[in-house]
Parts: sequence; C-alpha cells; structure tokens
Amino acid sequence: MIAKRKKSNGVVAFVIVAVIVVLVFGAGLKLRQYVVNRFDSSATATTQSTSASQGLTDAQRAFIKKMAAPAQRVYKLNRQVLPSIVVAQAILESNWGKSTLYLEANNPFGMKGSYEGNTKAFPTTEYENGKKITVNDYFRDYPDLKSAILDHDKILRAKFIPQATTNYQTAAEFLQENNYATDPKYAQKIIQMIQTYNLNQYDN
Repeated sequence: MIAKRKKSNGVVAFVIVAVIVVLVFGAGLKLRQYVVNRFDSSATATTQSTSASQGLTDAQRAFIKKMAAPAQRVYKLNRQVLPSIVVAQAILESNWGKSTLYLEANNPFGMKGSYEGNTKAFPTTEYENGKKITVNDYFRDYPDLKSAILDHDKILRAKFIPQATTNYQTAAEFLQENNYATDPKYAQKIIQMIQTYNLNQYDN
C-alpha cells in the first residue's frame, strides 16, 4: 500500500513538473514574439523617421537648422506663425538658401517692398492667368536673418495668418487664401515640403 502511494505521488509530481515546463516554454515563446514585435516596430519607426532625411545634403540639413532655431524662438513669443511654415517657406522661396535674393538681401521668404527704406530689385517668377512669367520686382533688403524672420512673422500675423493655429495645413491654406503668392499650388507645395522633411517636428 505504501509502495503504491509512493508511485502515485511520483506520477503526480511528474505531471506537475511537466505542466510547469509547458507553461514556462509557452511563456518563453510569447516573450520572444513580444520582443520580436517590439524590435520590428522600433525598426519601422526608425526607418520612417530617417526616411524623411534621405536625399538631403549636409548643406540642406544645415539650412533647415539655421531657419528652424530662430523660427522656434519667435514662435515661443507670439505663438502664431508655426516654425514648420517658416522653414518650408524659406526652403521653397530661396531654393535652400541659393537664391540671389537670400544671398544678397538676407531675404529667404520672397518678401516684397522695403525694410526700413532698404529695397533691391530682383527677377521673380509670377503667375498671371495661370501662366508662369518672369518679372522684375522690388524686395525687402534685410541687414541680417534675424531681422528677416521677425519681419516675416509680423507681416504674416497681420495679413496672411490672421489667427493662431497649430495645424500647419490650415496655416498653409491661409497663405494661399490671403494671396501670399500667385502660385495656385502654393499651399500644396508648402504642405508637401513640411511632410517630406518632417518639419512639423519644430512646432512642438
């Protein structure tokens, strides 16, 4: 009787150990799958975040940073013109800082008129009746980039982005609706620029 009880106890113990092994093995598989999934998600996120910078030259990255830093400082003061809009406009209007207007007048935004009496004439592309033409016009001549960004912010708040918005698409549409540029696809180009280069990261 004692021998049978010992044998029965041994079987029970074996079953318990087997169950524990199965549970541990199963948990291990789930943990492994969880780690793999997390790694894949992280890798995907990294790929997506870096894909925006693919194709950018060092000079282009430097230009983005050069525009973004002062744009963020001004935005913290006035909370109206998003840095992403500022950077996208600078890229589009100055062709990544290569335009003569930017190089000679510190004007990366294509701002027309005069600044404290200073102005310079440059050829520019306009649209008339849907046709693209080149004309000469007068643009603001700034002493430095800081002055250009402050003036740009002031004018956009007064005329082109009359109300604060944290949505860069809405801001771009304001620019189009209020005739910042004659290009009928201006808002679309600004939005695409922001999305392509992840410029809205500077709005946070």
